[in-house]
Amino acid sequence: MRKIKEKISTLKLKKKTILVVILLLVAAVLISSMTFYALYKKMSEETVKKNMIRFVQQKKNDIEEYFDSLHTLAYSMSYSSWMQSLFQQNGMDVRTMRELEDSTSYFMGSVSDMNGNIRISTILNDHVRITVPQGNYLDYSIDIQQKDWYPQFQQEGAYVETGVGKGIFTRGNTWYMNVYYPINNMYSLEQMGILVITIGENNMKQFMEGEVVGGYLSLKDAQGNVIIENLPNELKEDKIGHRYSIKEETIKIQNTSLIMEIVMDKEMFHVDNTNIWIGFCIVLVGMMIVFVIIGTIFSHYITTPIIKCKEALLRVRNNEENVYLDNPYHDEIGDLLNGFNEMSESLHDLIEKNRMMSILQKETEYQMLLQQINPHFLYNTLEIINGLILGNKKSEAVKVCETLGKIFRYNLSQSKWITIEEEMVYIRQYLLIMKYKIPDLNVYYDIEKELQENKILKSIMQPLVENSIKHGFYEKSGECCLTIAITKEKEKVQLLVMDNGNGINQEKYRDLMEEFQAIRKNPNQRKETSVHVGIWNVFHRLYLEYGERMEFKITAKEGKGTRIQIYLPKGDNNV
Repeated sequence: MRKIKEKISTLKLKKKTILVVILLLVAAVLISSMTFYALYKKMSEETVKKNMIRFVQQKKNDIEEYFDSLHTLAYSMSYSSWMQSLFQQNGMDVRTMRELEDSTSYFMGSVSDMNGNIRISTILNDHVRITVPQGNYLDYSIDIQQKDWYPQFQQEGAYVETGVGKGIFTRGNTWYMNVYYPINNMYSLEQMGILVITIGENNMKQFMEGEVVGGYLSLKDAQGNVIIENLPNELKEDKIGHRYSIKEETIKIQNTSLIMEIVMDKEMFHVDNTNIWIGFCIVLVGMMIVFVIIGTIFSHYITTPIIKCKEALLRVRNNEENVYLDNPYHDEIGDLLNGFNEMSESLHDLIEKNRMMSILQKETEYQMLLQQINPHFLYNTLEIINGLILGNKKSEAVKVCETLGKIFRYNLSQSKWITIEEEMVYIRQYLLIMKYKIPDLNVYYDIEKELQENKILKSIMQPLVENSIKHGFYEKSGECCLTIAITKEKEKVQLLVMDNGNGINQEKYRDLMEEFQAIRKNPNQRKETSVHVGIWNVFHRLYLEYGERMEFKITAKEGKGTRIQIYLPKGDNNV
């Protein structure tokens, strides 16, 4: 057994596939058994068909007999003594005529009770209208003789009108059928009025009774209005599927038609083949067991490594590194797994190289941006020292030089991160120098004490302060106010620099926003010039570090001032 297993494992995938095909031929025997099932289905369909024909014929006969009986009933009523006596009005007083009309009404009421409470009304040519005692609220504004179908009614001796609403009555909003019959004088044969039999949807419910098991009926008028139905919910939602069989039959009623839709549930009809099914099931179960065993072995050998390979690919896609698969195979599947392992190893090496290159590039970009700050600051400070010397303020010039030395000693630090307290010391020294340039400068600080030891990127606040001094207060008369705040805002830290300087005009603001957008698209770009190099520099360095996790807001109005708000994610001790 062991030798056989080893021999099979050394076969190439093509030969293994041929072996599997041979096993599948055995499974083909099961397909032949479906012939019996097809015969069984055919017998079931024949049974359904026979029941469908019987059910359709039964309902059709019921409906036709019902309307034939109404036809007979209508002519019997028209020539009854009750109706004919209404035409013998010569010599009758009003009271006798009223009693005769009441008697006719009770007569029609009795007929209505015996025929499922159909509504019966009599419309005489002398505008006398009689209905059953319960009252049907006849609409006296309707003149039957003005209807466009009235000539057809006279010619055929009857007319059927269907619709949804009140019909000849003043009330009602459901389906109805009005059947009109002429009332003739039995002696002169002259038409003396019209007998109206109104059939409502309640009267049609009788056709829902007596259906066969699994048979459903939907009855519609010629306009497609559903009169009555007993269809299951899935049929009402048009979910017919293969379970149901449908047949439509049209029933002619005078000048109109009724559409009868019959639905049969095939699953309600079964052909008794118990003994055959028992034998068939025994063979089927035996062959299924064999097929399942063979299929399981094949599946274990072929699909297991493929599934493992798929799962490993998902792990690689989820950025997992060094994914390795054991490979006990010696055929094409083994080659596949070996290829995956080699790919995984190559990806790991490539990711490591890219990671190192990204770190080096990021650090290089950061240092280049940081180096752009010092020349601007140095240039502004040397201008101040030059002005003090020319103004014979040597002691102030010496003090500025000492402060400048402290600042550059601070700049010599290679640390990327500094505490907020260190940044503020740096800014205060810078503003000490700027006081010589702008005597009316007033600075307001709002630094939360608990944030003093938190670290931020070096030289983030100072370029924004320098930008306010250089651009905001340029040639400004009057008091120059500068506010510097570092506060907590929910889960972030807010850095705020606000001045009452010259602000930013719309064109420069639009250019600055376009430069920010360009940084978002390509963070590794270089920018030699900008409208506000300090603001651009700060945004660029922050975006390299935080990406979309930081927020950078500028609010400015020309001639009123500028407010810059930066929101950085707050860590344990770093921002």
